[in-house]
Formats: sequence, C-alpha cells, structure tokens
Amino acid sequence: MTTGKMTFIFMKSPKTEPRTFSVSKRTATIAVTLFAIFIGFSAFWGFRSFTDAVNRARLIELEQENEILRSEVVKLSDKVTGLEGAMAGHVQFEEQVRILADLDPMDEDTWEVGVGGPQLVTATDLLEPGGGNLTSLNQDVDRLLRQIRLQRHSYNEILERLRARSDDLDHLPSIRPVDVGYISSYFGRRTDPFTRRKSRHEGVDFSARQGSNIYATADGVVCHSKYDRGYGYTIKIDHGNGIITKYAHNAKLLVKKGRKVKRGDVIAYLGNSGRSTAPHLHYEVTVNGVAQNPLNFILPSDVVVD
Repeated sequence: MTTGKMTFIFMKSPKTEPRTFSVSKRTATIAVTLFAIFIGFSAFWGFRSFTDAVNRARLIELEQENEILRSEVVKLSDKVTGLEGAMAGHVQFEEQVRILADLDPMDEDTWEVGVGGPQLVTATDLLEPGGGNLTSLNQDVDRLLRQIRLQRHSYNEILERLRARSDDLDHLPSIRPVDVGYISSYFGRRTDPFTRRKSRHEGVDFSARQGSNIYATADGVVCHSKYDRGYGYTIKIDHGNGIITKYAHNAKLLVKKGRKVKRGDVIAYLGNSGRSTAPHLHYEVTVNGVAQNPLNFILPSDVVVD
C-alpha cells in the first residue's frame, strides 16, 4: 500500500496456482469511475428506450381515443343543430299561442336569454382546422338549455292565463272557417283583382268548391246576417271582448241575427256572391275595430281547444 499500488489475486479453482497483478491506485480509481459511468449511461439509455416505447404506445392509444371523441363530438354537433331547428319551430308556434292567450310575444333579445358568443357550431366547423371547438359547442348547448327553461316558464304562464279565462277561450277564434280548399289570398297588401292596383286586404281568402260548409270559428252571437254590397251574403259574429269575425261571399246564410252559435257550427255555404271572381270565402278577424291577420287565430289541426 506504501507503493501506491493495489494488488489483485485471482484463482480459477482451489487447485490452481493463484495469479496476481498490481495496478496503481489512480489507475484503479479511473477504471472504477469509467465502469460506473458506463453502468450509468447504460441504465439511462435503457430507461429512456423503455419510456419512449411506453410513450409511443400511449400516444397511439390517445390518438384512438381522440378519434372516438371526435366522432362523438360531430354526432353531438349534429344533434345540437337539429335541436336548434326544432326550437325555432317551437318558438313560432308559441308566438301564436301567446297571442291567443292575450300575452305579448317573446322578442328576439329575450329568447337569446343573455347568451352571446359565436354562431351555432356545425359538424363541418369541427372537422376543419381553425374551425369551431368544444367551448363553442358547449355555449350552444348552454343557450339551448336556457331557451328550453325559458320556454317552459312561458308555457306555464300561458297555461295559467288560459285556465283563468277558459270561458273567453271558447269565444276566441281558433279554427279554419272551412275544412277544404286552399288559401288564395293572404292578409296585407295585394293587387286588387278588379282594379289591378295595390290595396290593403284585411282578411284571408279560402278558395274551395261552391257549397262547401262555412264554420263559426268560436262561440258568439250573430250580429249581422244579410246581403252586403261588394261582400255579397255576409255573416258577422260577435265573440265578445271586442272580437268580431266576418264571413263573406257566401252562397247561402244558415243563421239569422241574434242567433247564438258554437265553435264548429255550420253557419253558411261557400259561394261567389258580391264582388268576387270565383267561389271563395273572405274571412276577417277584427279586435276593437282593428283588422288582424286571421292566420294568427288559427291553431294547428292537432291542437284541441276546450
């Protein structure tokens, strides 16, 4: 040890002669250090190779999961788009019902219920680079949920109002005055068939075959039943609350002034009397003397008013 060397003795077996060799302490230290470094690098690269293999496997798994999630998001986007269309139809129907319930229609700002942000995200947006994202889709879903809650509140308001005025509802026009034919002229500005000039049409014309039944559109009292110049054989029904319906150009009148009628009663036969170019019914609805669009007082056929 005083020479600064280290002696190593090796024996292959107990029966063989021992072999010895000596190295300096410095050489031994360097050798041990190099061996340790080799072991360390080997362990490092082995661990790194192992983690790279694990990460590659995990990456493949994540890509598969992302593809599944991508597909689900596209399906969800399609459903949201469908719900948006359905909601638009419900809003239009609800507007008619609110009018019938004597409630103001919901304006557009109210339907937005304070939800801003981007437009509805479509499946195509989600598939395109830089397009929509889950945050936008979540905003769309949140907006629809808010609108559904608002609509539920509105329906409850309508229901309470209708319950409170069930008798008034019986006197509120809500059905087509004819169950055949088609609408040949709408409410509002139109070209007069005789003068060919623009004029205001204060009713709706239903074209149908001569002699078709004309029905009272709500309970009321006949306040007018006679031939009028221009309108031909005409009936007016007072439904109360300032509401009057008018049925003109009939072929024959079946009820007289003062007669009480119920919704659905046959009151006349469709004709071509007065200032008319073909068999049809001219139907009007006025509220406190102001002409209204009669189509706002016609519910879908699958809605029953009792």
